[in-house]
Amino acid sequence: MIRSRLAVLALSLLILVTVAGISPCFAADRDVSADLDNLDLEDLLQVEMVSPSERKQSLENIAGSYTILTEEDIKRSGATSVPEALRTVPGVIVTRTDTDKWALGVRGFSGTFNSKQLILVDNRPITSPYFNGVIWSSQDLPIQLVKRIEIIRGPWTSLWGSESFNGVINIITKSAAEMQGNRSVTTTGTDGVSQYLRKGGHLSENGTLAVYAKGGYEPGKKYRIRGRTEKGSTDWTTGSGGFRADWLNAYTDQFSIQGQIAGSSITEHSPPGNPFSADKDKEDYSGYAQILWDRKTGARSGMQFRTSYTRTFLTVTDMENISNSADAEFIYSNEQLEDHFLTFGLGSKYFWNSFKQGEHVQVTNDSIYSLEFSGFAKDRITLIDEKLFLNLGLKLDYSGGSELAPQPTARLLYMEEDEEYWLAASYANRKPSYWVQEGSYRVRVNDKEYTVDFSGDLKNEKLATIEAGYRKLFSETLKFDVSLYLNNYDQMVTFSFDDTTDTATPVSGLCGISYGTEVALDWQPYSFLTLRPSIDISNQDFQNIPPGIPGFSPPLNTPLYSIKMQALIDLAENWELDLFSSYVNSMDDKDLSTGFGFDARLAWQVRDNLSLELIGSNLLTTLDESNFSPTEPSCTLRLTWDF
Repeated sequence: MIRSRLAVLALSLLILVTVAGISPCFAADRDVSADLDNLDLEDLLQVEMVSPSERKQSLENIAGSYTILTEEDIKRSGATSVPEALRTVPGVIVTRTDTDKWALGVRGFSGTFNSKQLILVDNRPITSPYFNGVIWSSQDLPIQLVKRIEIIRGPWTSLWGSESFNGVINIITKSAAEMQGNRSVTTTGTDGVSQYLRKGGHLSENGTLAVYAKGGYEPGKKYRIRGRTEKGSTDWTTGSGGFRADWLNAYTDQFSIQGQIAGSSITEHSPPGNPFSADKDKEDYSGYAQILWDRKTGARSGMQFRTSYTRTFLTVTDMENISNSADAEFIYSNEQLEDHFLTFGLGSKYFWNSFKQGEHVQVTNDSIYSLEFSGFAKDRITLIDEKLFLNLGLKLDYSGGSELAPQPTARLLYMEEDEEYWLAASYANRKPSYWVQEGSYRVRVNDKEYTVDFSGDLKNEKLATIEAGYRKLFSETLKFDVSLYLNNYDQMVTFSFDDTTDTATPVSGLCGISYGTEVALDWQPYSFLTLRPSIDISNQDFQNIPPGIPGFSPPLNTPLYSIKMQALIDLAENWELDLFSSYVNSMDDKDLSTGFGFDARLAWQVRDNLSLELIGSNLLTTLDESNFSPTEPSCTLRLTWDF
């Protein structure tokens, strides 16, 4: 553990020394999206954005349920990590299951290894190709790098493929031009300490570079798990460093290269309900590099090429895994005959994993290799000029040893002045993750231990869904958004328990439906006050659900009510008070936080280049009867200094 902490410190110092010669620049140089930070939602609807996946489609033509968290939204939420920032989003359930572990779900599914949504950073998948979930402890993405987060609920498989089963979360980071100058962000409090440093400068007249380093330490805390107080993992030390360079050529070509390396160490404990921790010290490492080339060939046409390589080393209880992944995609879009906006794309991904088997967790093979291909085509057809649009899309996914998986969708959008009506039908067909097809470990379910034997022959999971929604801009200060959905799941992976052999085997035997609605309001009744209430009501109806394996996002099979309220208050000049409260009731005891939550943030802009924030989390812990939640409130002081 000491070696890991010294390595993290050395990495941070090395990056800062390396860039000491870069001359900072505070001029007005910016990339093509630098003005977007100052735009409201109604303005964003009129500009071209990256959603979804740089598919050259403006948000006004998205017939689906989405939320955009801007940099200002993220700051005023008081979030110190990406999962924390997502708590305010309707239809998204975020649970911290341990000091370094998060369970994140969209529209009802949740779990440490939840594989029902795709999560990307700058369009680079961070979902593990082997576990099909995000191992947040190996990411360590500084929240200060994030420009915005785009959350698209519902299956977008015709664009993203089978991984976007229940939705897509795309984390967009700032360009190097937006990170000029020097910045220091220091946080300290009951949850530990962290330090973030960034330096930006010019490489050439059209080239910019930014580098950063971050280190942190959390002592750990106790959690309430199924009515009992359990000790969480302790002594979590993290560190990361990275860079981004951008070149812009006459606003037609943009070339970017970025990368990061990160490491962490922690003393794990294995509380009930978290079978992926062990009573031992562990270390995780990760790194990635990505190249992006974007060319605009016309006012409504363009192409993009992106490629990346990611490597991670992580431990699952006593099994060690080294994962390598390389992917590439090419996208071309062009408007044809004014009535058709065509987008085509090709992609491939190759990953190879090696394992060092443990005594408690094993997999069938010591190494595994996989090559996957995909292609998609989409057409936005204008049926009535500036009013009625039909989006038709199809994506084909193929991986070795499996059948071709088609992912079709149709989306209809009607626009009338400040109103939008949309209707969508989609079909998803996804291969179960490698993790549920091979391997073995022991887990306690209902006070009895079983050996989970991943040796069954599993079929592809399938989803057919119908969605509808309505958006209206009543005025500059009042916006309304409602969506409804009906999902029909088939051949979902579940577990068959054999009490005679004490084994649990995954089988493709679960089917059922889920349905619900999401309602969100953005209201500014006074110039100093903005209110953002939302309510998410969903229900799942699955037959013959066996006891769930903790961490594997089983269906809740019960009504789920999630009510959220965010209040943004400008107390006085240079003073802000932000409040966030939530109530979740699942009427179940699955891996899901239920009960009340209350967070607060008080911010003071001391000078133009200096701000101070006091952030309180889990402040109503005495009223909280939840599962998987910290037992004590936390208080954090955050100092941001530009110099």
